[in-house]
Amino acid sequence: MFGKVIIVAVICAALIGVSAWWVAQRGPASLWQGENAVERYIKIVADGPVLHYQETLFWDENQFSKIMENQNVFQFAQIEHFNEKYSVAADNFSVEFDEENKTTTLRCDVHGKEYAENSYDLLWFLNAHGLDLIYDFTKSERELSWAGTIDNISTTIVFSFPFPIDHCHGHVWPA
Repeated sequence: MFGKVIIVAVICAALIGVSAWWVAQRGPASLWQGENAVERYIKIVADGPVLHYQETLFWDENQFSKIMENQNVFQFAQIEHFNEKYSVAADNFSVEFDEENKTTTLRCDVHGKEYAENSYDLLWFLNAHGLDLIYDFTKSERELSWAGTIDNISTTIVFSFPFPIDHCHGHVWPA
């Protein structure tokens, strides 16, 4: 009987240890996807067949301090989150830390979203946020912009093009 109690205690201790390890490993990724950011600014710039993606997150002092203590984990979590959220062909990832402004900036290049010369499919991004170019965005000659709240974070999104544009719900082409 005493032997069974020891075995059960060892198994419980092992499960608790593994669970604590798992939370420690996965915690920063879920914490740093942006849900504790104060503000978010996303800009996507068309450049031939490439869409240059840039997402800047603005942090409070306490959260930014935690990020700076774990920069490598944060970088990995941001890139992993981008890949999981958008499922697009992307490369040239970088994450920059601006200590003065308490911001982090994720940059990468998205490929395979130009369906004809200077014509882009933006549904990969819009659908992930429940947005529509016609109903939600403001159009200027070369840009589409939106400001609102995503995941309880004040967010600004700008699509920028090197030519005058026209668009439908999820695609952009030269005017």
